[in-house]
Amino acid sequence: MHLYLETERLIVRQYMLNDIDELVGIMSDIRVHIYTKDKDNPWDKQRTEEYVKYMINKNFKTLDCFHGAVIEKSTNQLIGLCGLNPYKDNEPEIEFKIGVPYWGKGYATELGKQIIKSSFSAANIKGIYGMAQPENKASRKVLEKIGMKYLGNRVFRGHEDSFYYIANLN
Repeated sequence: MHLYLETERLIVRQYMLNDIDELVGIMSDIRVHIYTKDKDNPWDKQRTEEYVKYMINKNFKTLDCFHGAVIEKSTNQLIGLCGLNPYKDNEPEIEFKIGVPYWGKGYATELGKQIIKSSFSAANIKGIYGMAQPENKASRKVLEKIGMKYLGNRVFRGHEDSFYYIANLN
């Protein structure tokens, strides 16, 4: 099992098959998807299993593009997912989804800061984009707290998103 990164309270690691049940518990909650393309289609067990198996088969080893399970250290509980998705050459898109019981604890900010720090130092990344629906005030606030600058709104994946960016100054 590959460890992608670690923060004070969290670990992000490769998926394992035994993550499926915990992850479906998070991703089947409609509230996790309220501001995503899946807002009317929360994940079921089949979709979660397909996602986990796909990510295991991708066998990501670098931080330029990855998806991993977010584990709370104090409980060893899977609390969400995060990663960097391909967007532009050497400029991926940051993503994280955290289970509702873990909202408001600063986990997304903690993850975002560490993803940026780790990927900028370990991968050939020029910068990282962040996107959130304009009405998703919590996600937009997280993107700002992790150092991203607002670029304006653009149509992305069929709907309007607020775009953010941080450049790698290393």
